[in-house]
Amino acid sequence: MWARNRGVFMWSRGVVIPLITRALNLTGGDLRLFSSPWSSPGWMKDTGKMEGPGKLRKGLEEAWAKYYVRFFEEYLSHGIPFWATTVQNEPTSGSLPSYGWQTMFWNSTGERTFVAQHLGPVLAASEASKNVKIIALDDNRFWLPMWANEVYSDPIAASFISGVGVHWYFDALAPVSTLRRTHEAHPDKFILATEACAGSLPPFHGPAFGEWERAEGYAKSIILDLNNFVGGWTDWNIALDTEGGPTWAKNFVDSPIIVNATADEFLKQPMHYAMAHFSRFLRPGSRRIQSSTVDVDDERVMHTAFVFDGQRIVTILNTVNVEKEIAIEEVGGTAINVNIEPNSITTVIWKKQ
Repeated sequence: MWARNRGVFMWSRGVVIPLITRALNLTGGDLRLFSSPWSSPGWMKDTGKMEGPGKLRKGLEEAWAKYYVRFFEEYLSHGIPFWATTVQNEPTSGSLPSYGWQTMFWNSTGERTFVAQHLGPVLAASEASKNVKIIALDDNRFWLPMWANEVYSDPIAASFISGVGVHWYFDALAPVSTLRRTHEAHPDKFILATEACAGSLPPFHGPAFGEWERAEGYAKSIILDLNNFVGGWTDWNIALDTEGGPTWAKNFVDSPIIVNATADEFLKQPMHYAMAHFSRFLRPGSRRIQSSTVDVDDERVMHTAFVFDGQRIVTILNTVNVEKEIAIEEVGGTAINVNIEPNSITTVIWKKQ
């Protein structure tokens, strides 16, 4: 296990850290990074291995919390600060007998106790991690609002936890109003979409080159999340190869950027441009504003509206194969007529008059 972990660390130093450093330089340091552990070392789990289900062995909570600190110390020594960390990636997957990847089980009460008694105090005691925010859940949204209610019910845990993270994989099992209800119950805590990717479910595993429907799926998810008090949206992968890897677990998926190393070229998928409508125009500090539609099918023509630095920003997703003429009217302000192309994403920006 030590050799394997050492190999991962050397890969981080040789590949990951230089890439993050370059990204920090390109953004002038305006980059929020969060981490998400998938498993403790195998010897810490009751099964003795990282892959597959299992729980943290009792009595090792403090030692495991210190692993987080060492992670942040090492990255900070390379000039890379972290904004946040989740407690555990998809903690409920650690109870699934057939789960093949690295994981470790927490339920909501166990996570609450771990944060209150171990992770929160240990992170707060280190200069490298005292400002790192803790994100609970980091799992599918059908666990809300129950999970949030549980972890925030302990005042000590709540003082350490800044928000909850949600994944998009089983959104059909829980209405998007779940997010709104969670926000209304805990308005001082954020909700962050911490993982999404296309091509993860059969029969369409892996990349679909030039596939518009996947871009539409991204935009729809982002708009619905933003309109229900989610503060950000995260793709699982920056770039993958033409097979949808590399992945030791053979979990081939899609990505906004596909790299063809043999040809020394990369492809920007439609998902890349879908995300750009939000990441490019909704800058940190943007605030969503109330908006509504008249004589428009909200299920097929969707939108979200924001303000930033005197600008009004409206992003519109047209999911039908028909051009739409849209009138955007600001109360007491500007009126704009826009033709929205079939099957398209359009962002309209104007200054208040």
